[in-house]
Amino acid sequence: MNLTKTKTLFILIGLLIAINAFSQKNSTTEGWYTFSPENDYSQTSLIGLDDWNNEPAGKYGRIKAVNDKLIYNGKEIKLWGLNNCYGSCKPSKESADKHAAFYRRYGINAMRLHKYADGYGYSGIQSKESFVEFDPDGLDRMDYYIHVLKLNGIYTKLSPTFGVKIGRGDKHRVPWHKEIGDLEKNDRIRATYASIYFSHELQDLQIEQTTKILKHMNPYSGLRYADDPAIFCVELFNEDAILWEGAAWTMERYPTLRERTSKKFSAFLLEKYSSEKKWKKAWGEDAVFTNKMDLKNYDLSNLIDPNKIKGLPIPDESIEKGTVVPWSHFWAYDVIMAPGKNDFKTIKQRLFDTAEFLIGLQNDFYTRFVKAIRETGYEGEIISSNWQAGSTLGHFLNLHSDYLAGMIDRHNYFGGGGGEAYENQEKFRDGSMLAIPGTGALSAGFQQVVNRPFMLSEWIHVLPNEYVAEGPAVLGAYGWGLNGWDVSFMFQNGDNGEFSKTVKDRYGRWNVANPACMVNFATVARQVRRMDVKEAGKTELLKVHIPSLKNGEIDFHGTTVQNHDEKSFTTDKIPNYTLAATKVAVEFTDDFEKVQQFDKSRFLEENTIISSTGELRWTPAKEGESKGGFFTLSTKAAKAFVGFAPGGKTFDLGDGYIITPEKGFCVIYLSAKDKDKNLKTAEEIVVTAMARARNTGMVLNPEENVVLEAGTTPVALEPVKAEILVPFKGKLLVLDHDGTEAISERKINKKIGIDGSSDKTPFYLIRK
Repeated sequence: MNLTKTKTLFILIGLLIAINAFSQKNSTTEGWYTFSPENDYSQTSLIGLDDWNNEPAGKYGRIKAVNDKLIYNGKEIKLWGLNNCYGSCKPSKESADKHAAFYRRYGINAMRLHKYADGYGYSGIQSKESFVEFDPDGLDRMDYYIHVLKLNGIYTKLSPTFGVKIGRGDKHRVPWHKEIGDLEKNDRIRATYASIYFSHELQDLQIEQTTKILKHMNPYSGLRYADDPAIFCVELFNEDAILWEGAAWTMERYPTLRERTSKKFSAFLLEKYSSEKKWKKAWGEDAVFTNKMDLKNYDLSNLIDPNKIKGLPIPDESIEKGTVVPWSHFWAYDVIMAPGKNDFKTIKQRLFDTAEFLIGLQNDFYTRFVKAIRETGYEGEIISSNWQAGSTLGHFLNLHSDYLAGMIDRHNYFGGGGGEAYENQEKFRDGSMLAIPGTGALSAGFQQVVNRPFMLSEWIHVLPNEYVAEGPAVLGAYGWGLNGWDVSFMFQNGDNGEFSKTVKDRYGRWNVANPACMVNFATVARQVRRMDVKEAGKTELLKVHIPSLKNGEIDFHGTTVQNHDEKSFTTDKIPNYTLAATKVAVEFTDDFEKVQQFDKSRFLEENTIISSTGELRWTPAKEGESKGGFFTLSTKAAKAFVGFAPGGKTFDLGDGYIITPEKGFCVIYLSAKDKDKNLKTAEEIVVTAMARARNTGMVLNPEENVVLEAGTTPVALEPVKAEILVPFKGKLLVLDHDGTEAISERKINKKIGIDGSSDKTPFYLIRK
């Protein structure tokens, strides 16, 4: 062989090695099977919960909060649902029937109609001209949809808006609207977040819109919404809080609101300190602003951007002249409460007084709003808003404000990327919540409050995160089970009343109808609604005394880490992994109390956290790994393995049930099919087996966490393989992708083998 041929051979070998390395590095759908359901709801499902919603929602009256539980017809009830947003809240009548059948089958007994009155056209049921007027056709379609949901045993939460968006027909109601925007050029203008807390005009518009819908008679049910027990909850508005960023934005942008609020704040300070002299002494010279100050060089410059302030320069502050501005930002409240931090210490009392004043405005507004709702005759549940305000001071003042209004509702998300992750190779987070117990969306449980039901009305693994299937499993077991949460509305903007044709559908990167999520949805719904997982007998309490908190006194330090919609909460006395061991809640106390340090060792077996009930065992990933960890579930009515199987390891789940999953990520459930059965008494047991889902031809670079090729329809599912031992003989039915027919069956003698590579389905049914 000559030198040229030798070089050519080495080049070819090098190319083959490179191609092989590339194929190993870039994940595709090769070896996965196509998921192709018919989405036909005329046939009886063998895996669904079609027969669980046998009665119209509210047949026996209202769902009512009793302490921290929701009670219906004398029994505790759990609500398991989804979001429909904007125009999806007013589907065509044909589509409404299809959606209701889809939701009923997959275990949904509540829907959050979200932002149904956020705008007109696609954005909701408003008229084109006004925030407080409704389009008759859009309202009629929403009326029909709510009625059809009711007939299918599905309750509704009304979540009207994401801020007041002023229309041309409303401008006479807001005399200072030109400070917000130009209604000659725009159909709608919206003030910044938090503006509603400072403006009686915006408050009046929001209250009028909400009470008008409650007074509206639904022609299909013959009931006003205020009187219909199928309307289980009313939300004042979405994601806002006065102690968040919006308060500073409002003071910067709107001279009218700044002047009004400064007068109120100054009067508050004058009442508290009785004189200008005493006020200045209490605050300290550095905390009182003058128009000679250069805020860019001052330690409050992070809160105030002089370049955004409209109107006159900052005046010399005086409580007698009414010119003290309540500059506010959640980060400052965090810093002044953080151990070892000195930022903002020179204006500490100013910040304490500002927080107390602002939360008072929020409380006053919520009280007025709730009163107006009650005056319509509505007796159901109410939540104020569902946002948070930093870590310690602002966080707990805001949580207490929501507590005074009604139920507690929060939002949290996990992983994924922005809207361009599929199209422009935007880097996304592809880790797992299982890696570190108690983190991710589950950590929202640190905002559960004693004597209030707890709702998570937005949560999901954000695509292209690949471990979507773990979300319902983790939160279903540890949130709505061990920690006793009450209501779930997993987030999506909408769906087509069926499994989506691609993992990311036309509504965006939040997609519950993605098979990776929906395959196990009915199984987890069965577990949650039947309350298979026992609630912890003891609650670890974060004790908060509001009068002390307003002065900066609290016996623990809380930390909130936020990346847009993704939040993580923990404290030094009760860390986030406590949620994997027992129940956690905040208690608002009558006096200042100490908080007990949580003792993790009581729940540890090597590195596995065993729940106080003994039904859940969570093994984290190795330190530093973001993809790893697993938990097992063992109850009388359900057994499960969820997470990254180490391969070859056997998991004894008790009562004669043993699962040995093949190495890799998977979620495997066995659950008694009927509402009033357990695994011992059931004649049929539903088995679902799910791993990851991708579009056909989808290509990812797992090292860089980018999508190289988005792929096309149909969705492909990663095969799950496992050996399962059961304490009986019987038959295993391998079901079609709708869970309605057996495509094959085989006898079982205590041993079951499932293999997605050959079975090509995630659905099975065991018959004893």
